[in-house]
Amino acid sequence: MGIAGTGLRERHRQQVLVDLHDAAVSLVDQVGFADATIDLIAGRAGVSRRTFFNYYASKEDAVLGATPPTVPEEALSTFVDEVDADPFTRTVGLIVAIVRSTFVAGTVIEERRGLIARYPQLRERMAQLVVAAETLTEVALSERFARSGPQPRSAESSRALLMLAGTVLRYAYLSDPQAFESADSAAVQAAISVFRNALREIS
Repeated sequence: MGIAGTGLRERHRQQVLVDLHDAAVSLVDQVGFADATIDLIAGRAGVSRRTFFNYYASKEDAVLGATPPTVPEEALSTFVDEVDADPFTRTVGLIVAIVRSTFVAGTVIEERRGLIARYPQLRERMAQLVVAAETLTEVALSERFARSGPQPRSAESSRALLMLAGTVLRYAYLSDPQAFESADSAAVQAAISVFRNALREIS
């Protein structure tokens, strides 16, 4: 298949993702989260139940418009190259970028915010996506440093830093479910400051 064919297939995939998300959101608004079944969502979007699972892993993901996280190459390069920023802040920023990669282009931020606020299931799913992003971050950094030479810090230190960054993001999310909607989220920056101060007090 040529480049044009690949582009067409990707546009079709993105459209089906958006159609399923829109169907899920509209049904949740009409009948509530519990009664908005996968069969109803698929039917409203004009696809089969089997096709639904080719695009989303769960009803929660369809409502959120979330697919498995990926590592944006630009974000990974920023982490490696921006040595002026401290490792802690850079690690938090990288995980945020990976979490944000889960959101399907064309989904509406305001809708997602409202639904997360209303349904605990969606808040829980977002927390799971953060954990998935942490794991992916660890793998991506290990691979990048393996290609470029010795890691700049011990494996134990790197893992501790990554776990701390993930904890910061969960703290930010509890304070503000919109924390991952932008790369320079005020909630994330506030959480970083809170943890810096707490660590300073016990050091």
